[in-house]
Amino acid sequence: MKEELTGNLKNVSGKSGQSVLELLVALVVIILTISAVIVVSFGNQSLSVETELSNLALLKAREDLEDARADARENWVALASSSQTDGQFTREVVVENISNYEKKVTARVSWQTDPLRPQKIELVTILTDWITSSDEGGGSDPIGEWNNPRTAGTIDLGPGNEGTDLAVVENTVFIVAEASDPKKEDFYSINVTNIDAPTKRASINTGKGLNAIGLMGNYAYVAQANSSNQLQIVNISNPNAPSLAAEISLQSNTQEGASVFALDNYAYVGSASSTGKEFQIFNVSNPVSPSFVSSVEIGADVNDIYVYRNRAYLATSKTTGEVLIFDISVPTSPQQIAVFDYSDTPGLSVFANSFNDFYAGIGSTFVIVNSTNLNSLSVIGSYNTGGSVNDLYIRDYLAFLATANSTAEFQAINITNKTNPTLHSSYNFPQLGTGVTYRDNVVYMSVRSNDALRIITSQ
Repeated sequence: MKEELTGNLKNVSGKSGQSVLELLVALVVIILTISAVIVVSFGNQSLSVETELSNLALLKAREDLEDARADARENWVALASSSQTDGQFTREVVVENISNYEKKVTARVSWQTDPLRPQKIELVTILTDWITSSDEGGGSDPIGEWNNPRTAGTIDLGPGNEGTDLAVVENTVFIVAEASDPKKEDFYSINVTNIDAPTKRASINTGKGLNAIGLMGNYAYVAQANSSNQLQIVNISNPNAPSLAAEISLQSNTQEGASVFALDNYAYVGSASSTGKEFQIFNVSNPVSPSFVSSVEIGADVNDIYVYRNRAYLATSKTTGEVLIFDISVPTSPQQIAVFDYSDTPGLSVFANSFNDFYAGIGSTFVIVNSTNLNSLSVIGSYNTGGSVNDLYIRDYLAFLATANSTAEFQAINITNKTNPTLHSSYNFPQLGTGVTYRDNVVYMSVRSNDALRIITSQ
């Protein structure tokens, strides 16, 4: 009986222990299930938050890229790297120069979901300054040894004919001249496919001689050294057969045309000092029928004109304003917005490829001018060339000058450090340089000599 009771007790105890074990197992399963639900729930919540943050960061990165594009259109040179904090985000725009007209822009947005999990989104694009590149038409940047350049071919315009200015497009140089006899040709097209052996394509006589040239589309715009029809337009659609398409006189001005620039359907013409207005604008949207638009009294020679976007830079003989800057966004009403007074020597040449600075030849000095504040233009750096700086062209780290220095008519100035421009190389030609232009690592220079075209390139 005792043994039977003991056995029953053992049996009950075993069942009880089994029940407790089963209960514990059930509790563990329940706890694990609840924990898993909680983890999944929090995980989904975390994933949702991260997705929301990622989408917001992507939106901000896109905004930064669009802002960079807008800034580049407004002021290419001023486009620079920047960083800002925006709530829990750090927004960075990294700008890297690829070439004179290309920049790599990275828009980076970073944040942290916790101390061990930094996150970021990056968008990258390449921006190109198509406006300036197209307007200048200079092609690729300088390569090779420009500290030891070589001369390539030359062209002789014939006795008594002197080169005064030139322009280049693709494989053709157009050079203008002034001759001792007005019956001689004064407009030439030169084949420079082989720069070591240029050949004359064609030439025509437009009148009394030409002082300056600018190209736009299928036409060349030239300043005639005459008391009337100072603006002439030459059709160059066929470089082998250029022809005079139109001509028009300056309004109430009988002085000869001294300078010209053509851009966006307008031709800008400067004359020698006159009782009339020396700076005049013409609508040439129809090149065979130009029309007068507006004019400005300068009270001095307008020796050179360079148009950059909505500004016209005038190099003048004005002793209190060697360079004048006009807002020409409304061509019918140009407004003077800045004056650069440097010395009593005349402004002879000017070049601009940004709103932050411009370059000028004032007498025998090559000057780099800070123009970020139009109310207070200031000199960044300068270089004495030893002769009048009659023309200049800026490309990347070099300024190419046509000068009257009798032993260095061609000069290449290194402007890597704009506060201290230095002579990079030079060449001695028979007569003074009158015009200079550049395309694809080749410099073309006009010389006041019958041997008028000089071609220079790197080694």
